[in-house]
Amino acid sequence: MLDFLRQRAGSWMVKALLAAIIIVFIFWGVGTFRTRKADILAEVNGQPITLTEFRALYAQRLQQLQALFGARLDENLLKQLQLPAQVFEDLVKRRLLAEAAKEMDIEVSTKEIQLAISQMPVFQSQGRFDPRRYRLVLRNLRLSPADFEEMVRADLLEAKIRHLLTSPIRATENEAKDWYSFENEKIKISYIKLPISQCEKEISLTEEEIKEYYEKNKEKYRTPLKLALSYYLLKYDDLKKEIKISNEELKSYYEAHKKEYTVPEKRKIRHILITPKKGEDEETFFKRAQEIRQKIKGPENFAEVARKFSDDPHTKKEGGELGWLTREELFESLRDVTFGAKEGEIIGPLRTPLGYHIILVEKIKPATQKPFEEVKEEIRKRLLEERLKHYAWEKANKIYDEVILLGGLEEWAQKNGVKLQKTPLFTPQNPPSILTTEALEAALKLEEGELGPIVETPEGILLFKLSERREPRIPPFKMVKDKVREDLLKEKALKLCAQKARELLVSLKGASNPVEVLKKAGLKFEESGYFARKEVSVSGIPPAVLRVVKGLGRKGEWAEEAILAGDFYYLVRVADLKPADLALFAKEKETYLKRLTAEKRREAFSAWYRHLREKAQVKLFQELPNL
Repeated sequence: MLDFLRQRAGSWMVKALLAAIIIVFIFWGVGTFRTRKADILAEVNGQPITLTEFRALYAQRLQQLQALFGARLDENLLKQLQLPAQVFEDLVKRRLLAEAAKEMDIEVSTKEIQLAISQMPVFQSQGRFDPRRYRLVLRNLRLSPADFEEMVRADLLEAKIRHLLTSPIRATENEAKDWYSFENEKIKISYIKLPISQCEKEISLTEEEIKEYYEKNKEKYRTPLKLALSYYLLKYDDLKKEIKISNEELKSYYEAHKKEYTVPEKRKIRHILITPKKGEDEETFFKRAQEIRQKIKGPENFAEVARKFSDDPHTKKEGGELGWLTREELFESLRDVTFGAKEGEIIGPLRTPLGYHIILVEKIKPATQKPFEEVKEEIRKRLLEERLKHYAWEKANKIYDEVILLGGLEEWAQKNGVKLQKTPLFTPQNPPSILTTEALEAALKLEEGELGPIVETPEGILLFKLSERREPRIPPFKMVKDKVREDLLKEKALKLCAQKARELLVSLKGASNPVEVLKKAGLKFEESGYFARKEVSVSGIPPAVLRVVKGLGRKGEWAEEAILAGDFYYLVRVADLKPADLALFAKEKETYLKRLTAEKRREAFSAWYRHLREKAQVKLFQELPNL
């Protein structure tokens, strides 16, 4: 904005804008106490969280969710996700960790952020940081570099605090052995299945009960909004056949864009990266880099020195080899000097945000021009793509005008002998694949029979009308009576079965002969095979039952409560235990030590942060905006 104003300082528009700004400042002041206070959402130990900051993070998270869920991200899902509360807690955590870091004298430098980002595989091409890929990935995630770098800063800060607090914590060998024994202990269970259907048979319902249930739970039977569309799709694949491109046009384009078909100069490069040590001043750092440079006698021992002294984890083992690079793939500060060097020349130390670089230019491939015949079809494809959308939109606009003049999409289709496609009725949460998010949003705003706007899809240009719209409604009792009866029966049966299961569990726990107790109830024990506690799934055992069973430790021990899984209540006890084979522990000891250490550290940090959060003075001055 400032650059814009400087460049156009003489413009009447800018003068008027500046005058308006000056008037506002005269009457209101710059960032008055009132405006600042109005922007404060909360305080965390006296540190403000602003509405501006909250809205920015909320918008960022919302955009990411929209990209992830598309049209399925409705109000109900947003309520379930509790996004405002999540965003607020994230901001509170940032404040508390920043405050704790200050007390611990912990900082994150810009260089550390740059290094962390450059080493993320998602931003790398062939093992090297790719700035273009970085921008593309962030654009797809709907993140600005500044926002992403702030997230990285917060993550690095948390990692440093976490390391400082938890690095002394270690799992002992005995703890690891106990955990190994517990996880690898073989368990067999006996269980009783109490079917819900059996309880349903004992329940009788009156007409009045069913009606009363309907009246209390009407919203449960509200039908969702449903739509159906009639549409015509101008397919790109069909339109391509109508576009002709002559050889003269191809040659003309080639001549006008020769630079695009020049293979840029490439250089095969090795480098040695030297990063600063903690507490090292710049002078000492540079002197150390020079000393490493002096160890290089020539191109022949560059790789050897790189393997010994380079701090680049990606190229160290390969003797600093970066491969063939263009100018654009290097740091801007390295481009001129590297591409000005001769083949076999060693340059550096050169400073970048990552540290000092010593560079060897091994080989040079000069820039070359691709011949016309080699790129002819590539140009044809490019021109076709460039003209295709314009041609498609031109044709779609012409059809749209005809549709308006003829009075409707069906009338146009009938006149032109075109068959319209129709979607079945669908809900906004499950739209047909032909609809993009933009098309669905447009359809939701239409009245039945209304023509929608022209919309682009990956396959072509879509013209559509809303052929049917069924608004959400609560159907009359007669229409949903069977469903209401089914729901009420299920609810009552669940309550009855839960009560029966509790009573049966008490009887079984106190019985000297549990089999006789079950026989009277018309039930029986079933048994599983042996399985280890660490197993994620066991054939025939529902996940809900398996989760409870993993916590049982003694032979004959019953689960404290009946477990509802599917159409049954399960009563479960440990039938038998087989101890783990400790002879195999030695092979897995290190793995278990690492896992248990990581778990103990995670729990310790979580407990530390919970304590930090509990004692924090968080003052909320306004309700969390539901944006």
